[in-house]
Amino acid sequence: MQKANVTESPPLQANLAGAIYGTIVSMTVVATASKDVSLGPVDIAAWAAITGFVFWLVHVYADIVAAGYSTPREALRNARGAFRAEWPIVQGAMIPALAMLAAPLGIVSAENASFFAVGAGILTLFGVGLLIGSRDSRSWGRRILIGTVNAIFGLVILALKIFVH
Repeated sequence: MQKANVTESPPLQANLAGAIYGTIVSMTVVATASKDVSLGPVDIAAWAAITGFVFWLVHVYADIVAAGYSTPREALRNARGAFRAEWPIVQGAMIPALAMLAAPLGIVSAENASFFAVGAGILTLFGVGLLIGSRDSRSWGRRILIGTVNAIFGLVILALKIFVH
């Protein structure tokens, strides 16, 4: 049985799945935390960012354990590879988190900051879909379809924010 090795992935290939995942996790935190009237935009941004970091660490840990190792040197090599490979989770999570800071900067009102952040997440998901379609040399129609399917996940979060809470 061959052991998994997280360092085998091409170093320049982006973890687009991680970016999508991080964006969706952060949008979910923003959508749910915004229902707590005791939390302001900065608090919500902090919670979304912290959650992104925690999920990143969990994925790194899972990659390290799944790769297995027999020596400390091998474990360290797997850890370095996992930290790099999973970093897009944090990058994706930062987009809605940072968008929440538009309120303290006076770009949007505190009441609209969470909608602004979820909207930024939806645009990010759409953009990543376009990037995936471009990377795979798909037609523009297919790229837009991939982006739209990605964005639908964000729209579901928006709908839950509006209708469930």
